[in-house]
Amino acid sequence: MEYLMNMMKKVLIAGVMFMLSAGLYAQSIDQVGAKYNEGNEAMKAKSYDEAVKAYESALKLANSVGGEADELKGNIETQLENAYYRNGISLYKSKKYDASVAQFNKSKALAVKGGDAEMQDKLTVITAKVLSSKGMSQINDKDYDGAMASFDEAHRVKPTCVISYYGKGIVWKEKGDFTKMMANMDKAIELGATEPKMDKYVGKAKSVASKALVAEATVEITKEHGKEAVEYINDSFKYTSGDADTYYYLTIAYNKSKDFGNAAKAANTALGMKEGDKSDIYFELGQALQGSGDTGGACDAYKKVSSGPNVDAAKYQMTQVLSCG
Repeated sequence: MEYLMNMMKKVLIAGVMFMLSAGLYAQSIDQVGAKYNEGNEAMKAKSYDEAVKAYESALKLANSVGGEADELKGNIETQLENAYYRNGISLYKSKKYDASVAQFNKSKALAVKGGDAEMQDKLTVITAKVLSSKGMSQINDKDYDGAMASFDEAHRVKPTCVISYYGKGIVWKEKGDFTKMMANMDKAIELGATEPKMDKYVGKAKSVASKALVAEATVEITKEHGKEAVEYINDSFKYTSGDADTYYYLTIAYNKSKDFGNAAKAANTALGMKEGDKSDIYFELGQALQGSGDTGGACDAYKKVSSGPNVDAAKYQMTQVLSCG
């Protein structure tokens, strides 16, 4: 009799434990579902940070439940992947670059786990863009080393990132290394040619490189370094065709390096492009023709110098040196 009583107690306890276990299991599944739905509502409201928190809680609960929650867990991970992405975009718009990248990295981990190749590609592009934006912001703050580190990180994510090559070109320009500036701008132009959405940066790369090279040429001219100035200006023509001012500076550079034939050619090109007063160009043309031995041509050029700081110098050449008629 005592044996039967003990057996009945064990059966009763087991039943109670089973019922408690089943109740707890149902309660846990309900909690997972509630958090999952909370995340869905936050997504609808575009409260992406709140959605991330809800889905993370739901996933943690699902993991504690075990295999019975696998189907719901899969749905949670899919939604969490998207929530991380959306939250990253929101943070990027607020210029919170590091926080944005952190969200994208979490999204990518889930995309890799779930085999979502399309999302992986999307995240590669946007992460590189955010890192490049961070680098451009650092350039504005004159943190050139920090900017270079950001662009390098962008290239680790996406080796063909056009914006990062453009940004590196700007950093090297600011550091005064025009060889490296050109190498990076050239890469931005090359890669950008295959991406229609990068047309803007291709144009920027060409413009920045050209202007920087011409500006450096004018510095070399003030140092009487004619040959160096000629090289910089001719390099600039790889990016833009040049305007009247560019050819005017090229004329001066050729004159300083005593390459009078090319100086005259550059001056005539500048004259054909220049609108308004051309006195400065005519003076340099006079210098070029005088240097090459064309006295008549030099006199004609000097006679057209009617304004600016070179008027007296032109008159001196005509009356005291060339004896122009």
